[in-house]
Amino acid sequence: MTRPYSEDIRERALARADAGETVRSIAEALQISPSCVTKWKNLRRDTGGLAPGQIGGHKKRVLSDANAD
Repeated sequence: MTRPYSEDIRERALARADAGETVRSIAEALQISPSCVTKWKNLRRDTGGLAPGQIGGHKKRVLSDANAD
């Protein structure tokens, strides 16, 4: 799996967007995809933050105790 982009690059991209730059020009300048910029704008609008979501973690067992046998 790939790692999420740092919050620094997310902040720089959105600072450019706030300054009026287009999504495609931001993506080209920072060498990221235009969809990343759009998703980050939506994330900030919806949650107010730019932190990436959790990747990986623990998955609980589907069957437990007696049903597992």
